[in-house]
Amino acid sequence: MAITKTKFINYTRCPRFVALDDLKEEILNSDVSLKEYKQEELEEQTKELLGMMDLDEKVDEHLEVMLPYYNEVEILAGSLASKYFKGSFKFAYNTFDQESFDCKINGIRYICYVDIYNEVDDHFNIIEVKATTSKKFLSNDIFVKKDGIYHLKEDFESVDDKYCQIRNKLLDRFDSAGHYVFDLAVQRYIIENDLIQNKQEDKINKIKYYLAVLNSDYVFDGKYEKGVPKYDTINDQDIISYFDFTNLTKDYLIKIAKEREKLEQYIASLDNKRVPLGQFCENKKSSQCCYFDLCFDILPNKNSILTYLDNHHGFKINNKKYDVYQLINEGKTSIFDIDDQDLIREKNIIQKQVVETQTPYVNKDKIKDGINMITYPIYHLDFETFPCPLPRFKGEKPYSQSVFQFSLHIEKKPGICDKEKDHYGYLARDEFDHREELIKELIKYIKGDGTVLVYNDSFEKSRLKELASIFPQYQDELMNIHNHVFDLMNIIKTKTSLYEDMGYNKKEASLFNYYHEDMQGSFSIKKILPLFSNLTYKGMEIANGVDALVTYAKFKQMDKVEYDYKYQKLIDYCKQDTWAMVEILKGLRDIVK
Repeated sequence: MAITKTKFINYTRCPRFVALDDLKEEILNSDVSLKEYKQEELEEQTKELLGMMDLDEKVDEHLEVMLPYYNEVEILAGSLASKYFKGSFKFAYNTFDQESFDCKINGIRYICYVDIYNEVDDHFNIIEVKATTSKKFLSNDIFVKKDGIYHLKEDFESVDDKYCQIRNKLLDRFDSAGHYVFDLAVQRYIIENDLIQNKQEDKINKIKYYLAVLNSDYVFDGKYEKGVPKYDTINDQDIISYFDFTNLTKDYLIKIAKEREKLEQYIASLDNKRVPLGQFCENKKSSQCCYFDLCFDILPNKNSILTYLDNHHGFKINNKKYDVYQLINEGKTSIFDIDDQDLIREKNIIQKQVVETQTPYVNKDKIKDGINMITYPIYHLDFETFPCPLPRFKGEKPYSQSVFQFSLHIEKKPGICDKEKDHYGYLARDEFDHREELIKELIKYIKGDGTVLVYNDSFEKSRLKELASIFPQYQDELMNIHNHVFDLMNIIKTKTSLYEDMGYNKKEASLFNYYHEDMQGSFSIKKILPLFSNLTYKGMEIANGVDALVTYAKFKQMDKVEYDYKYQKLIDYCKQDTWAMVEILKGLRDIVK
């Protein structure tokens, strides 16, 4: 049996995973090709990207679209490595030229391939490439940059307790940054056991372990070579950043050895009985367990304990604090299983009352005051973007949300807006840079005063600021649009500072303004829309953001008939998003009439 690094990480989640993965005799005796190994890694990276977009549909199609970019990240990391590391290099993609290590422990073979293998005289460097960004690690000040490589400060100077606390998070395999370190540490464990079994123990202390990730501060200058972006060094910034995790992964090895021992027990028993749920399920994370639905079927389809807002903070029962998993494991799976006296959060009390009375909660005064903040004309605006791992156009960074489409419904007076006649929009005709055309169309329709209404304003505001920075000639117009943005979600979910400015006390200002049982703890527009309209996304050929970006990315592969058809479907989808806001606002007005 061959266990890859990805399988090791998944199989050690809990005792049940291995059995659910249906390990039959032919699998137990199988080997693993590099192609299969890479496919596993790419699927994990794709899930992470979808998680960054708060979407989880169509992983396979999305992988197909993003695969060329993931390939390029690895090639860039390998090519750039010679700038920071001496010696010879071995790296490739989807070939058998990559260095591999494997070890056999108690009859089980553990295997890993090395993205970049660097041999320097008397020592070696293992460089694992990840299509995440340096921001994941640099958000806390525990690294120092020496000769272009990031090292933990402990490698060069004494550190304090705060540093140690932050460092310890990187030793948490379920932390957003820590799981990359765990991945590299599993790699190290396999490599060192390979060397021991091949009587090359002397090499162990001569190996250093690095992660190569995309530089979140790198800004593409727009230079191309034969139509392909050329990622030169710009302002002393390279497209790839390298992190030395040699000491950190060493601290992980004892833990990984224990994880391997547990894995052997799981494989020996292949017991698919239920196990207590926990952090390892990674609820709502991009790395959420693929058997999540199967294990969480103990929860009711509606009104489960997980629909309580802020349930991740846990609950206090009989003066003892419980996290939500502890309560589920004790059989408290429904919203009704928490007694009224144990609900200390006002919002949770209201949620339970809404379900019990089958009556929506409505704070008419706050909704009315929120609506009164909106001035006319109302520009209902929505962007569609392509979050590419590598910057495609001038001024973009890795994972820039590159805008390729907007939809706009203009409501001149309350309720006066026609779905077709008052709709305007723009959709890039191909994968090339049409951002300036998009900007010109946008500022042609949004002028002067009024309100630019969006749903979840941080997204649209960020895109407008980015475009204003990249195209300074349109900065005044774009920032005028930015300054007139109002978030429709604030009227439903609330925004504490907004309502405090209106004179509400902090407690009322921080409480949501509307809640319906069908929301099930979510304020997403797709949950809100059915409450105020018969409009639905069901049955639409393009029905979510992943569908949209995949369709846009595949334009170049389509013949004219398919292209014309899909182009229109993409317009229809984005139009639905802005018309949804028109319908929701109308519904809110009706509630407070």
